[in-house]
Amino acid sequence: MNFLQRAFNYVIRKPTKSLLLAVTFFVIGNLVILGLGISQAADNAKILTRKKMRAIVSYEVDYNKYWNYIESLEDSDAQDAAYKNYPKIDKETALNIAKDERVRAFNYMTNNTVYGLDIEHNPLGNEDNRNGNTYTDENGNEVEYKEPSFMVYANLFPNMIELEEGTFEIKDGRWYSQEDIDSAKRVVCITEEVADLNSLRVGDTITISQISPAQKKDLIDAGLSEDDVNLELEIIGIYSTKEDVDPNSDNFKWMSPYESPKNRLMIPLTTYAEYAFEVSVAQRKAHPDWFSSGTDEEQIRSELETPSKVVYLLDDPLNVDAFVDENQSKCAEYTRLNANNDAFKKMARPLDTMSFFASIVVWIVVLNAVVIISLVTALTLKTREFEIGVLLSIGVSKLKIVAQLFVELIVLAFIGFGFASISGSLMAGRVGELVLDYQTTSDQKYESDDEDSYVWTSSTDYFTTVTQDQLLSEYHVSVSPLLIVEIFLLGTGVVLIAIVIPSFMIMRLNPKQILLEQN
Repeated sequence: MNFLQRAFNYVIRKPTKSLLLAVTFFVIGNLVILGLGISQAADNAKILTRKKMRAIVSYEVDYNKYWNYIESLEDSDAQDAAYKNYPKIDKETALNIAKDERVRAFNYMTNNTVYGLDIEHNPLGNEDNRNGNTYTDENGNEVEYKEPSFMVYANLFPNMIELEEGTFEIKDGRWYSQEDIDSAKRVVCITEEVADLNSLRVGDTITISQISPAQKKDLIDAGLSEDDVNLELEIIGIYSTKEDVDPNSDNFKWMSPYESPKNRLMIPLTTYAEYAFEVSVAQRKAHPDWFSSGTDEEQIRSELETPSKVVYLLDDPLNVDAFVDENQSKCAEYTRLNANNDAFKKMARPLDTMSFFASIVVWIVVLNAVVIISLVTALTLKTREFEIGVLLSIGVSKLKIVAQLFVELIVLAFIGFGFASISGSLMAGRVGELVLDYQTTSDQKYESDDEDSYVWTSSTDYFTTVTQDQLLSEYHVSVSPLLIVEIFLLGTGVVLIAIVIPSFMIMRLNPKQILLEQN
């Protein structure tokens, strides 16, 4: 008779002991299923939410860290020096990070409000709420304030995130090329709404200015011409955008025209920097007393081409954390790679807490299972000394005897875990909901109050806005086939470890001595 048959016969021959051990494994299995189910559900909820978010990382100045550093300085001279050495985005670092194979596209972009001189902006529909404002200038004259109507977006590379994602689509003409950027060509791409409103086509020109009418009058009075402060651009492309404003948002009532994605003008960054530099020079000529002498012109040009942040679009949202970890070392002091993890981690705290305690419960149950099964096996081994002595005397190896004990336990473990898989599947969902409700109730302070009022992303924030409710809606505790496999593998491991102590006891047994003592 081989050890497998002896193991099955022993399980059948000792129904009380077998039932108790099977029930023990059943209880252990249920607790482990619930613990692993809750932990996996929490992890899956975060993964599924991450997959729905844009795979965005921004290279930016770490303002909090920098201001904390300045506040730590007690000497006023040291503070002044720190202010003068304000950290900024390094172009070489930004381009080096962009070489990462996970980067699909990136925006090395700056933006500014401008006035349309010969074109009308696309109306938002809130004009009745926005009355004209007036103010009194230094000469006592009442001046009507005119608000900028367009927003210029200037990128250093033609492959923008919006084009890569399909947010922008060229309807007529083309996008500006790298050649246009390198030569600072005065070209522009406009939205189809602005084109239709102004009856514009590819090849037409538009004129804009970043100087307000009141400022322009002052500069012209100082001897400048319109050409010194205006920018004429040739339309090379007309595009559509999927982004829009939300008319139901609280901000819509007071929203400015330039905030609408329909009123964006897309131009090369070099073109904008060249124009802004010319305006700066013109202002210095008109009012040299406004500016300090000896200003480095190259530094001015460099600053005009330096964005407040560089935004990277990756190939997969799940690669974001690894991308940040691997490239953070390239960033200079007081700059960082930001993946908006702080907000995400804050909202995920209830899930992280549940996962943490669920994992602790699983480990406690497993350790107790090992101890209990080991003790039960060791204690019952004394009553089986005669059986073991007979087996050893007829030539059965000690290894086979240990294997017999293992099979006895594994059969009972599989029976207990089998029933536990059924009952655990029925309980897991409800128990998971109860645990989540309790945890979120006690963690209300972690809920995000930052609701997204727009349906579009701004120039400086490409991150997907996710609420805690959206994150928690992905939390579903269920018993998958893979989880059941894990339970049985865990049970096998518990039995293997639990059989270690009895194995040492069996290895020390002498068949002759056992049989003499029994007689």
